[in-house]
Amino acid sequence: MKKSFVKSATVMMVATLLAKIIGACYRIPLTNALGAEGMGLYQLIFPVYALILTTSSGALPLAISVLVSENIAKGNLNENRRLVKASMYALLTIGLLLSVALVLLSGVIGSLQGVQNAKLGYIAIAPSILFVSGIAVFKGWFQGNHLMFPSALSALIEAIVKLVVGLMLAYLLSRYGVVIQVAGALLGVSVSEVVTFVVLFIIYKKRNGSKKLSLDFKGARESYREIIKISLPITIGSMIFPLTQFIDSFMVVNILKASLSSSVATANYGVFSGPVSTLINLPVSLSLAIGIAVVPHLSKNREERNLEAIRLKTSTAIKVAVLIGVPFAILFMVAPTEILSFLYGGLSSAELKTGAELLTISAPTVLLLSLTQICTSVLQGLKDTRSPIINLAIGGVTKIIVSLILLYTIGIKGVAYAGLIAFSVTTILNISSTFRLMGKNGDIIKNSGVIILFGGIMGISLSLAVAYSLSIIWILVIAVVSGVAYLLAVVVSKAFTNDEILSLPFGHKILKLKGKTE
Repeated sequence: MKKSFVKSATVMMVATLLAKIIGACYRIPLTNALGAEGMGLYQLIFPVYALILTTSSGALPLAISVLVSENIAKGNLNENRRLVKASMYALLTIGLLLSVALVLLSGVIGSLQGVQNAKLGYIAIAPSILFVSGIAVFKGWFQGNHLMFPSALSALIEAIVKLVVGLMLAYLLSRYGVVIQVAGALLGVSVSEVVTFVVLFIIYKKRNGSKKLSLDFKGARESYREIIKISLPITIGSMIFPLTQFIDSFMVVNILKASLSSSVATANYGVFSGPVSTLINLPVSLSLAIGIAVVPHLSKNREERNLEAIRLKTSTAIKVAVLIGVPFAILFMVAPTEILSFLYGGLSSAELKTGAELLTISAPTVLLLSLTQICTSVLQGLKDTRSPIINLAIGGVTKIIVSLILLYTIGIKGVAYAGLIAFSVTTILNISSTFRLMGKNGDIIKNSGVIILFGGIMGISLSLAVAYSLSIIWILVIAVVSGVAYLLAVVVSKAFTNDEILSLPFGHKILKLKGKTE
């Protein structure tokens, strides 16, 4: 079990990292091609799209993985095929209806957002909803069987196809204006989902031999209650922050237009939701990968009543989230201007200044979001779906209220401060819920503090590099060297127990290195 968890976590982390690197390679030239205004238009469409995906299929991979894992533990292997067939029928039907609805309502949604030009972008991305629904079913089956490679492969394929097709269309269509460019980039998203669906279907067929994947209308009805029982609470919880982003997409530009022109308001929103959010989400996605890997294992441990294994995996996952989040938060806080100017040369000096301010404010949310992702995954894996929903709802309402207040007083920076406050609230509540379920763990608190301390020391060297106005290359070199020293210090400090180290990717090698330093 320990090796299985290590392998799952390793595969998901490596694949997620590669996918995010590819995503950054996509977002950076895309931002430079579209400009801040074009990226603002692009990012106005995505919150609506993300909310629809969350509603239609967001919780299905997790719900199906939990059910499949539990059926394996109980020996009910035939039940898993019925679940896949029922889920596929339900999701494809819902996905098709939502795709059509988005096309029909595209003009209305764009008008409500204050940007009529968004209509064509919604039409371009609408087909992807259907195929993402099918992808969700396959991912759930693979993850429930502890087969993380297909899900990891799908993330890479999706990122690569989106990079190639999206950028190609954005540059080829540049002569026709930014609206057509944005639509071309979004069409690349749809193409990537079609290709990913086909690849996962082929892998699933090979895994199941000659058995047909037919849509089971009768079995679907019998499975709905079971699927909904798990997926509905998770879906509600998963919808909360996409819903706040959805509200932001309607609220931010319209409020900013009261004091700014439409193009400048859209550009400000584009800087925050594009470059800044992309950088913030890169390290957070690694914690999400750990969460995806840990959920099926926690579900199985729960069925086996293996409390020791549950505590080990939970403790390890939380401390790894801190280990990942701290250095990135410090890097973004200390050198925001240098990072943005290096990666996003297409931004104007005013946009760069705004982006640096927003990245500095948002930097701590890397750690907060990482912890929130892990705690949510742990609670869901242990069948406590109620607490994450309540905690996320409180944070979501906080974000909307604070955004409304601050947008009128300090402009776009109000959205960043609102996110920081909201994620702080959610993280504190999620950690409290986790400790309430498993008992307060002083080891996690103490050793997380040690990790944060070493991160602070790392930040001093970076601050000196920025203070002496070193070039971005030297700052990055110092960041890498400081990061390696930070990781070595954490290992030597015994912030992770030997069992926790062994449960990490390359754990045996890390433990061997630790032994040499003692």
